[in-house]
Amino acid sequence: MKIFFAPDYPNKEFYSLTHIINLLGYEVTLDSQEQFDCAFLWQDSTRLRCPDILLKINNTKPVINIGCTDISKITVDKICLRVFGYSNFLDPTTHTGVCVEKPDNNGVKGGKVISCPISQTKTDCIYQHLIDSTIDGYQQEYRVPIILGELPIVSLVKQLPATDSLDFRTQLPPIPMEVAQVFSKSEQLQIIDFCQQIKLDFGELDIVRCRHSQRLYILDANKTSGGYGMLNYFHWQRAEKARVLNALANTFDHQLTKLI
Repeated sequence: MKIFFAPDYPNKEFYSLTHIINLLGYEVTLDSQEQFDCAFLWQDSTRLRCPDILLKINNTKPVINIGCTDISKITVDKICLRVFGYSNFLDPTTHTGVCVEKPDNNGVKGGKVISCPISQTKTDCIYQHLIDSTIDGYQQEYRVPIILGELPIVSLVKQLPATDSLDFRTQLPPIPMEVAQVFSKSEQLQIIDFCQQIKLDFGELDIVRCRHSQRLYILDANKTSGGYGMLNYFHWQRAEKARVLNALANTFDHQLTKLI
């Protein structure tokens, strides 16, 4: 199997796709004149324009993530409102209490908990409710990969609740879990529906569940997902790391073979 990438390619070790391709023995090309089986829209940015070459290729071959050109938190919340029926956004100038202030762009540090109301909002930030997903003193967050319409596995990440900055909180080793252990069938369908609406064929979602209402909140959608313990960022055990990577690779191979 050979994949053509544009406008960039997964050239960093922490990208999960780098390890998936390596495990499967796939080939990669950046030359559209070569023979290849499918293409992949790849750029580590929040918003992008799909290159013309990929639009042309899509007439005859599948192009993964071709429509996923905006993963800003504003777009994520708009789609969550359509799929789940509720929003996580608030107006910090009228809200009383705490809220989360984050950059709208994906993968940017600087999120923090602030007190409301505030006099003026920042144009490059969004404001969300502080979701209480704590159990036994740790916030429960789920890293949920989506691969061509399938949810292969879930990783539970426990971290200390945010009191000020959202960055660099203490985290426990991730726990791989079967999807059915975490989400009901209807929730799985909603998550897949969200991915279809944001045009995310391959990537990862960050999801929390409110411990009071039991509602799910998708906080981020990542189309150039990294982590999975590939650089031991989250202190994965070797067996758990292998379990997750095998699940991702097997699902990618199976779904891509069906697609082609």
